[in-house]
Amino acid sequence: MKIWAFYSLKGGVGKTAAAVNITLEAAAAGETVLLWDLDPQGAASWYYGCDKRSKLQPADLATGKKAPGRSVQRTAFDRLSVLPADPAYRDWDVAIHEQKKPRKVLDRLTAPFSEQYSLLILDCPPSQGALATSILRAADQSLVPVVPTPLSLRALDGVYELVSQKKVGKTGVKPFFSMVDRRRKAHRALLQSRPDVMADGLDTVIDYSAHVEQMSEHRQPVRMFAPRSRAAQEFSAMAQELLAPKA
Repeated sequence: MKIWAFYSLKGGVGKTAAAVNITLEAAAAGETVLLWDLDPQGAASWYYGCDKRSKLQPADLATGKKAPGRSVQRTAFDRLSVLPADPAYRDWDVAIHEQKKPRKVLDRLTAPFSEQYSLLILDCPPSQGALATSILRAADQSLVPVVPTPLSLRALDGVYELVSQKKVGKTGVKPFFSMVDRRRKAHRALLQSRPDVMADGLDTVIDYSAHVEQMSEHRQPVRMFAPRSRAAQEFSAMAQELLAPKA
């Protein structure tokens, strides 16, 4: 099972929109996908109509008293399920920090899903505490959305620093440009001359789009209500890039 974490130290960079759209694109490409919404705000769950809270307490999960798989909900889409968030998820850091091996908590919780799913996608809250460290250890790919601005690039530097300091192991940091406004000179300049910190990033660029904003009106990924839009094509291209066999 592959594990992709959509993660950033910074909020408002298009992380959840990317996670939701890539989840559906991967399922449409034949993957059996589980989206685990780890953000207490629960936006990813809400987009897929999974309004029933998981009622999972981080302390119970971290100690093994409860298994997350029992709270998985099916969606209206083939090969796609969601493990919804819960407001209690705001206590993840404390619950994980109290364990003997905090870095391995998500490793242990995600392992059983490999029996049923080929791809696990984690929509992560913007943080750098114990939950973040455990996520980065569990994930094969940490997909980091970067708005082409100095502040967002600084946040990406912080991700690389966190990975290095915590020695999380196997995760590969894959940044990608997100919410790009090509009308802005500064955005165009960074696209044309990629900073070194983006050298190992994805080729696909996700532009700023009204269709992405309209996801909240439709409560659906973009391809369901605007399949021919530029945004739908970009998310499809991103999924293909991520799923392409490694050379």
